[in-house]
Amino acid sequence: MDSDISYNLKYAWRALPVLGSVALLVMYTEAMLMPSLPSIQAEFGVTPAEASWVLSIYLILGTISAAVLGSLGDMYGKKKVLVLALSIYSVAVTLTGYAPTFHLLLLARALQGLGMAMFPLAFSLIREEFPPRLVPVAQGVISAMFGVGMVVALPLGAYVSQYYGWRMTYHTAAPLAALLTTLIALYIKESGYKAPRRVDFVGIGLFAAAASSFLIAVSEAPNWGWTSGQTIALFAVAAASAAAFAVWESAAKEPFIPRDILNRNVVAATVAIFMVAYAMQMTTQSLSYLFEMPPPFGYGLSILDAGLHLAPMAALQLVGAPIAGRLLWRVGAKKMSAAGVAVAVAGYLTASVYAYSGLWTLVGVMSVGFLGLTLLNVSLINLLTFSVPRSRLGAATSLNTVFRNFGSAVAPAVAGAVLTTFSTTAALPASGRAVLLAVPSPTAYAVNFYMAAAMFLLALIPIAAAREVFTPGALSRGGQ
Repeated sequence: MDSDISYNLKYAWRALPVLGSVALLVMYTEAMLMPSLPSIQAEFGVTPAEASWVLSIYLILGTISAAVLGSLGDMYGKKKVLVLALSIYSVAVTLTGYAPTFHLLLLARALQGLGMAMFPLAFSLIREEFPPRLVPVAQGVISAMFGVGMVVALPLGAYVSQYYGWRMTYHTAAPLAALLTTLIALYIKESGYKAPRRVDFVGIGLFAAAASSFLIAVSEAPNWGWTSGQTIALFAVAAASAAAFAVWESAAKEPFIPRDILNRNVVAATVAIFMVAYAMQMTTQSLSYLFEMPPPFGYGLSILDAGLHLAPMAALQLVGAPIAGRLLWRVGAKKMSAAGVAVAVAGYLTASVYAYSGLWTLVGVMSVGFLGLTLLNVSLINLLTFSVPRSRLGAATSLNTVFRNFGSAVAPAVAGAVLTTFSTTAALPASGRAVLLAVPSPTAYAVNFYMAAAMFLLALIPIAAAREVFTPGALSRGGQ
């Protein structure tokens, strides 16, 4: 029990910013990439569909590595695996900045996918070093780092890409990655909680086949067509692999995903985070179009200005996440999740009505929506980490990351389909003449905001099924 463990709070508070910088680094690097995609496409002479693989291959390999390395962290030591992942990530970021060909760029991006595996490992190490009463605050600080990364990277990435070239975005990230790797190797203690077992290679293979097939199908369906033979075949492979994985895992003596972590709280948090990630990604994509489309179909912002106008939403997360963590023992994860849903839905539904009522009106109401998102993220990650033994934290948090990635992968395809379906033809200036182009209509944005709000409401179902772990009694007993 935690009550029998002595904590070194001085060390814990020193370790927090170092481990929290993992989220900051990865968000900084990935958000800086977004404004650079057109430049990458032009330099290598590839199609938009090919350029999209710069994002897709990172997501696919990242999802697989998050699950695999999270479990290996439980088995061999979370710090050891984190340093390994960070070392490879640092090399990959460096190679990306110097990639001479598009195929080598994709290879480097695939290696960067290991960055996703660092999240569950860092979250787990933080959970171990703080006494239960302070864990929610620490997790709130980590959640806030995601907001900091977005605040810094979106406008900075656009500026660097525009004036110094897309490669410079990686040249700035590479030394930061190397520095963070060194700091963690030197100053972070190894986890005291391990669960040695055999590596389930069959389970890993079946999981990788299911995840990669599904993510490729979802990512490429807008280009290939949802009813094309390629898309249907990949979904079939994903379904068959998932079924085989479920059968294998149910019978394996030492399964890839330990059966003892699949309690109702872990399942609830994992299902809910899929819906939350879906809603967030759908909203971010819709806002990007709405900000950058020319008037009267949008606000006509440059990529740089669009990033700056997203900053208040991220800044509110930066402030709200630690406060939410501090209040979690008083309020409870389930009540805070419900409050997050209510706040998010209020913001998103208001945005669907007032999307064209002024730029700062839209930023204001969406900031409210993102505050609700912050309350959900903080409550769900803490609900999960307080519901499993410390020796299983890597596997549990990696499972959470996997489903977050699934939600983030499905959303762009659906949002893009909505923006295409509810479009209107407009005469837009191009090369000194008017060109007829299809642009999203106001209905398209409203539909996407409605769908995001609906996903938040659906998240209440698994949340309601969870068992509350944040109670005064649980705190006095030391928590999980």
